[in-house]
Amino acid sequence: MKLPSTMTIYLWIGLGLVAIFVLVQIFQHPKQVFWLIVRTAVMGCLFILAVDWVGQYFHYHLPFNPLTAAAAGLLGVPGVAALIALQLWLYP
Repeated sequence: MKLPSTMTIYLWIGLGLVAIFVLVQIFQHPKQVFWLIVRTAVMGCLFILAVDWVGQYFHYHLPFNPLTAAAAGLLGVPGVAALIALQLWLYP
């Protein structure tokens, strides 16, 4: 059996600490976290709708589903750019 390397252990410890921090914030401020999630989801929907509105002139359509809305909402404009790049790369 191979033991994990030191770097892998540090990575898991770091991810665990980040997860604990996020959970503590969620339990301390549930209303703020809820509204943050709602706001990012709405912004993601608006970003995707804007891309579809502009894209209709170029015969381009970005699918609208919960995954694309979440990516666009959480990542903002770079997320929308990444979604466009992924779609053009995977479905030319």
